[in-house]
Amino acid sequence: EEEPAPVVEEPAPVVEEEPAPVVEEPAPVVEAPVVVPVVEEPAPLPVEAKAPIIRISFEERIVSADKEMKENYNTLKNEILSYGVKSRISNSGDTFRLHRKTYVKITVAGKSLKLYFALDPKDYKDSTIPFQDAGEKNSYAEIPFVFKVKSDLSMKRAKQLIQDVMEKDGLEQGTIESVNWVKEIKASLKAGK
Repeated sequence: EEEPAPVVEEPAPVVEEEPAPVVEEPAPVVEAPVVVPVVEEPAPLPVEAKAPIIRISFEERIVSADKEMKENYNTLKNEILSYGVKSRISNSGDTFRLHRKTYVKITVAGKSLKLYFALDPKDYKDSTIPFQDAGEKNSYAEIPFVFKVKSDLSMKRAKQLIQDVMEKDGLEQGTIESVNWVKEIKASLKAGK
């Protein structure tokens, strides 16, 4: 008998394992930080104390006004006083009243005199007189008709408006005196200082 051939075991084929595929995970997305340019702000300027508002009284304004304005003021004031109303000067202007009613107020506005009348602006809307309506301001509700005096023609019109406002209440014109009111104001300012 034949001997069986020895069984030679063949070595198992060496199966080289392939390395597991390397799965690269995507790198985490890191957003670049937002770069804000540094803007250097200029150093704050030193806070200057705001100049206080200096209110110049009506008297000081009229005394320092030009010759023509002083003459116009004297003329208008003498005209208004000829109707028997009383004058009261305040910081804002010269107010002419009688029995608690204000008829006219004179103020200084730049290089002209501003007159406020107790007249209804609607009554003059079709006239040639240039005026403004200050009725929406409480302080001028009683005297809403605003008229500026800066020329001979405006002086003539102002006198007409004075006549209109006085006659509306039946006030009659008396004698027109020629008092230099600016001179009196100047004297009272000097005496007060």
